[in-house]
Amino acid sequence: NAIPSELGQLEGTLKRLGLANNILSETIPSQIGQLQGASLFLKGNSFDDSSTAPLGLCTLRSVIEFDLGNDTQFCPVERNALSDFYYSTKGAEWTNATNWLHEYQSYCNWHGIRCEKGRVVKLVLRNNGLSGR
Repeated sequence: NAIPSELGQLEGTLKRLGLANNILSETIPSQIGQLQGASLFLKGNSFDDSSTAPLGLCTLRSVIEFDLGNDTQFCPVERNALSDFYYSTKGAEWTNATNWLHEYQSYCNWHGIRCEKGRVVKLVLRNNGLSGR
């Protein structure tokens, strides 16, 4: 009972995706995050507890509303903050940005991040080409 990734093809036309309180499971497909300008409502389903929501949904880069956006199980605060850091320091120009902004990869696996018990304890990006906006 998964959300079909093909719904992402409705970008530009779909304005509201209301699938809350169903028995949907598995992982939320990253293509759903491409629904430019849409509002997404997915609470009350049985999504895979071990996975996070796609990063694009959590940071609201394309969609305008995501009802699980404040749920730290699906959208960890650290991942959103690190994503903002990436954009504000021109991450696309970094020397090494391995795994940064990966839709599902744990932020603890992003280059330069050290975690303990799932919490960021160290950020080391020396000589990596960071610059401000």
